[in-house]
Amino acid sequence: MNNINLELLAVDGKARVNKVKINNHEFNTPIFMPVATRGSIKSVNLEQLSDTKIILGNTYHLYLRPGLDIIKDFGGLHEYINWDQLILTDSGGFQGWSIPNSQTDDGILFKNIYDGTKFLMTPELSIHIQETLNSNIAMILDQLIDINASKDMQKQAIINTNIWAKKAREIHNNKNQSLFGIIQGGKYKDLREISTKNMLEIDFNGYAIGGLAIGETEKERNEIVSFTTDLLPVDKLRYVMGVGDIKSLINLIELGVDMFDCVWPARIARHGKIINRAKYFNLKNSKYKNIKDPLVEDCNCNTCLNFSTSYMRHLLINEPTSSWQFLTIHNIYQTQNIINEVRESILNSDFDNYKEKLLNE
Repeated sequence: MNNINLELLAVDGKARVNKVKINNHEFNTPIFMPVATRGSIKSVNLEQLSDTKIILGNTYHLYLRPGLDIIKDFGGLHEYINWDQLILTDSGGFQGWSIPNSQTDDGILFKNIYDGTKFLMTPELSIHIQETLNSNIAMILDQLIDINASKDMQKQAIINTNIWAKKAREIHNNKNQSLFGIIQGGKYKDLREISTKNMLEIDFNGYAIGGLAIGETEKERNEIVSFTTDLLPVDKLRYVMGVGDIKSLINLIELGVDMFDCVWPARIARHGKIINRAKYFNLKNSKYKNIKDPLVEDCNCNTCLNFSTSYMRHLLINEPTSSWQFLTIHNIYQTQNIINEVRESILNSDFDNYKEKLLNE
């Protein structure tokens, strides 16, 4: 487990900017990580993400296809997908919630979605996969359960997550890879406090606040994040998993969160939803049929610099797979550009004004 070099550059309220150095790479937080589940983002060539510093790869899916032997033969995931920036890999814990399986005290008994065979994802196997992928940041295997599960079930989940975290920390041996703990506990603050203390005692390079973006209300999420970030050390990265809509990003940055990932910008692009600052519009609407202007005025993404809204709508309606590349590039750019502006507002001690203006445009 290597140490991340973290330099706190500015604080505005609880919102903060850090300069982060990992393996000769550098980025500033807050930061948004596009999700490249199987080593790619649907319809987008990774070379088109020129402003992206870090992407997320999926441990469960990459383990099944193309498989560890192939990726190991290439020297790791960076070489396999020809990506020279940073990669964070998740642990398989989210799939333990999203894919039918059997949760056990030892791990997650999965059914292979490709051939129907079963395999047990243990904390040891999750670390082995991620060390072989040679990502820059790995995550412990956690037990993620429904947000509305009973308190007794949430207690057991944090007990299992703590046991698995200790195992992961003990066996992790990739000196070029950071390791993050994950805090669980559902909507119960007392359980969140216990889980946070568990993770801090084990000692990780950073800490994710897990078990969110799975059905809780905005108020519930904000309360849990605000409570939990107050328990976390200032010299470690804070990561909320699975959040990607603009309003939520802004609210959680205000509460002191540094890192985010989500499929949302790319997924809604494939459905014709176009991000415009903190809002989005439906490109399928006929009123956009003859618009000569770009999707969003003053947007400097490759799509907006080169093509009209009318043409983008034409592709979406008549050649949808051709449109996905252009629309996904736009939505990821919009998301990252707003994060960049947020970062500048924090540096200038102007976050509150920026937030109010953005959300009321």
